[in-house]
Amino acid sequence: MAWLKIAHAGGIGRNAVRLIQTDGRGRMDPDALAETIATDIFSGRMPVMIAATAGTTNAGMVDPLTRCRELAREHGMWFHVDAAWGGALIASDTGGALKGIERADSITIDARKWFATTMGAGMFLTSRPDVAAQVFRVDASYMPRSDTAKDFFVNSSQWSRRFVGLRLFLALAAAGWTGYAGHVERAIRLADRLARRLQRDGWSLANDSPMAVACLVPPKGHEAVRSYVDAVRRDGRFWVSTAVFEGKTVLRACITNGRTSERDIDALVDTLNAVGLSIGAQRRNPT
Repeated sequence: MAWLKIAHAGGIGRNAVRLIQTDGRGRMDPDALAETIATDIFSGRMPVMIAATAGTTNAGMVDPLTRCRELAREHGMWFHVDAAWGGALIASDTGGALKGIERADSITIDARKWFATTMGAGMFLTSRPDVAAQVFRVDASYMPRSDTAKDFFVNSSQWSRRFVGLRLFLALAAAGWTGYAGHVERAIRLADRLARRLQRDGWSLANDSPMAVACLVPPKGHEAVRSYVDAVRRDGRFWVSTAVFEGKTVLRACITNGRTSERDIDALVDTLNAVGLSIGAQRRNPT
């Protein structure tokens, strides 16, 4: 939904944004995307950018990046990948989940999420730094002249900025890409452990994500999700949330903290199962 805010702030209006339907599994439907582009062109509009997501916030799903890029090239559009949450997977080759991201014109990654840095460390990568420089370059007598896109005041709306990148730089210097690969792969294993254990107890897994997020449905169905989430929050040892995935409410468990352990996962499973027993007892003995 950030694109609605961006379009509004950028002055083109929220109606300039086209939201594309999913394929029933939480990913952008490339056929629906192609049809929307064709309809807009036929109507005299000018599509300018495809923004695909690599790691949706609610379910960790990855849009068909390769197909999106092909459509962008076919119609002369900019291809952007929003990898704000899932971008840390670039540190790992697990399953090639981000295949096609290397062909994007631009990528955003929020380092405060799975890269585990502090707030404010956003990342913008582009294969076309010349475009940013064309957009933002302004000559001013009080600023040094520069023809290099590496100068931040040349290629962004900010004239100056804090050295926020130091936070990520120091983490990479200490852990390296190998350390970050271990970090994300461990989180994925823990999410898989949670899903497998709950599935053995009658839960179902709604999403099929390559990332460390599980969207789960309790044995008592989607309607019972809120009761489970409220009970876990009252317990205070864990944090889960509700999310809407493909139109239905699910329990969302996202694991990004490097200190989360298998013991924590097993304790959460026990807590959820205890909540289920409590809900069952309340239904048998209504007050």
